[in-house]
Amino acid sequence: MRLCQRVTIHSAPWQRLAAPALAMLLCACAHSPTDPRERLSWYRQNAEPPVADFAYARHLRWEALGNQALAVWPRRDAGFLLEMVSPCPGLDEASTVRLSHGDGRVRARLDSVQVLSMPGARPMQRPPCPIHIISPIRPSTSEPPIGLRDVEEDAGA
Repeated sequence: MRLCQRVTIHSAPWQRLAAPALAMLLCACAHSPTDPRERLSWYRQNAEPPVADFAYARHLRWEALGNQALAVWPRRDAGFLLEMVSPCPGLDEASTVRLSHGDGRVRARLDSVQVLSMPGARPMQRPPCPIHIISPIRPSTSEPPIGLRDVEEDAGA
């Protein structure tokens, strides 16, 4: 008595290409670190010597790299590594941050990062975290990662 019939699967051309494409995608993802400490190490390796400041942009994007560093992208082709003087409470979990910027420039030792909200928590004011070092990210590696967040705009800026 035969309970199962033999099934023959005929795959379409796109199905034959799906497996190699998926494998390449997984390999690409495996080469970009996801741990904040690994990401910070990667940014430091790809950073140029520190600069005094950079031009603030309205649609600045950011990525937390632990609780003492932040990567910001004022433009798609320009990224900066911001390192704080000391740990910034809640930065590693923040969903919203604000950067101070006098005269349209973000300056090391004068401006700061402020955590405004974290996932699942009510917005609250936290003390600003002074920016200690600003390092440009090398242009050849300055493609911003996917999943960056927008910096909150100052109401008076």
